[in-house]
Amino acid sequence: MVTNLTSVFIENREIYAEQVWHRFIEILTAPYHIPEMLWIAIPLLITIFLMEIYFAKYREEELGWNTAYGNSIVLIFVAIDLIRHLFNNGLLDINVKALVIVLLIIDGAILTLIDFYHLLSKEFAFGLSSKLPTNFLAYCAIILVYTNIPVDWVTLGGLFLLLLTLAIIIKIIDLVEL
Repeated sequence: MVTNLTSVFIENREIYAEQVWHRFIEILTAPYHIPEMLWIAIPLLITIFLMEIYFAKYREEELGWNTAYGNSIVLIFVAIDLIRHLFNNGLLDINVKALVIVLLIIDGAILTLIDFYHLLSKEFAFGLSSKLPTNFLAYCAIILVYTNIPVDWVTLGGLFLLLLTLAIIIKIIDLVEL
């Protein structure tokens, strides 16, 4: 009985891993299949990499409250573009895509208030409002709103794999002497 449960668990884990890999590829190639999203996604991705290159070169510099504040406002601007997308495509009704946008606006508003009023410790607030978390969250929302990728555990796994890939690329950038 225990070996049957173990083999079922291993088999399901392998199926889930394969589904996550396919979803990761779907997420990664979404801008190719839906070029309209490039107008909002490319500036986010470029910003992530340029800021990482900057902080790799100037290691002694740290994020400031003003930069953290600006990063959190980006979430609200992205949400506005996502609302525009839904409106222009006649999709502005109560659905998962609208919920993603509402959550992005709430997150952006909370981070903006935290950064504006310095409500949390500098280290914690800067961790939440740095380029990678804010732009990655914005990119996830873009993917979920512009595509028909379902919001499920497989997508969560695919997004985690994307985050891991970005973290590795950023670590490589950080290790390169500029």
